[in-house]
Amino acid sequence: LQFYMHDQTSGSNPTTAFVTTPQINNDTYFGVVAVFDDLLTRSPSIQSARVGRMRGMFTFDSLSALSLLQSATVEIFGRAGSISLHGQNPFLDPQRELAVIGGSGEFRCARGYATVST
Repeated sequence: LQFYMHDQTSGSNPTTAFVTTPQINNDTYFGVVAVFDDLLTRSPSIQSARVGRMRGMFTFDSLSALSLLQSATVEIFGRAGSISLHGQNPFLDPQRELAVIGGSGEFRCARGYATVST
């Protein structure tokens, strides 16, 4: 499967909501928690065919680096079931991996990894 996620943190239609703000002053946003419900498309253009949604949450979890702990569920339109992802996402790295930790329906017992790039 290959798709492109469109995360909107601002504007008139944000798809990410920041739930908490840090209780301490830091450069890595340590303590920020957010939830998201992002559109997935077939190509990098947000105007391309819509193929699904990715929903989940992330936490800035490092005092020393910009990094996220991320959990998400991928829903592909027209398919019965979902794929669950979890892992560390050092989002400034050009390429990352999240573990596929399971699935439901057609994707039951899914395992492997998802390659993520920005």
